[in-house]
Order: sequence, then C-alpha cells, then structure tokens
Amino acid sequence: MINKQVSWCDIESLIRNSFIKEKYGDVDLIVCVGSGGMVPGVIISKILDKPVVNIGVKSYAINNTQTFKAEWYQNFKFKKSQHKKILVVDDINDSGYTLHSVNCYLMSQYFTEKDVSYLTLYMKPRTIFTADYLQSVDDDTWLSFPWEVQE
Repeated sequence: MINKQVSWCDIESLIRNSFIKEKYGDVDLIVCVGSGGMVPGVIISKILDKPVVNIGVKSYAINNTQTFKAEWYQNFKFKKSQHKKILVVDDINDSGYTLHSVNCYLMSQYFTEKDVSYLTLYMKPRTIFTADYLQSVDDDTWLSFPWEVQE
C-alpha cells in the first residue's frame, strides 16, 4: 500500500484548475457526503455561490470481505420543488458503495439520474459507481487528507 499525504495546496489546485463553474454552474444545491466531502463541498459551494447541506453516510467492508454495508448517520429531507439539480461531493470514490447508497436514497426521493451529478476529488479504478472526478489514483494508494486528524 502506498501512502500519499494530500496537502491543502493539492486540494486547492485540483479544484481551481478544473471547470467547476462551467460544468456545474446550473446546480441548485451542493450535497456534501460527510465527513470527507464537507471541505471540498464547501469550497465548491463558494465557487458556485450555491447553498450547501451535509449528509452522513459511510460504507465499509464487513469482516474484511467484499460485502459492503452502508451506515447512515445524518440524513437530509430533500424537497424536489426546491432542489431541482443537485451536485453530490465527496473526497474520494474508492469502492463506490457510499455514492451508490447516496444515489439510491436520492432516487427514492423522486430525483432522476439527470437531476443529480456526482463529483469526487479522487477516484480509484475499482469503484462500482461512476462519478466525475478531478484526479485518478491507483487502487493500492491510501490518501490522507489535511482535514483528517491523526491520532
């Protein structure tokens, strides 16, 4: 496993050198997947001048197997009449199970695939969920983000 420390400069450079305004300027709401998507989501909300909300969901492998479970710890009741186009932001699309869980939830709230876009800073090739991303990293790379507190 390769460990890579992502810096604040890396994050700012990734976001500023992308076409965020051009591609996502028409969204009504930024949805941050907590906790990793909160910082990039807020930065993107400032660039787009759009409101931001946080949802809390994480996925993890059960007993080191290929079986994954999603755990929701903070939810948000979306109103289709107010939120017509949503951008979901997370730090990394690793396995894809977290974003898949978010997508299932949003589709259950009467959104369609054309109403929701997904953007992550980083993406690993093995993911099961297709999302836009700003940079690809190898499956054997472990990223440490500057907002993660090390014990």
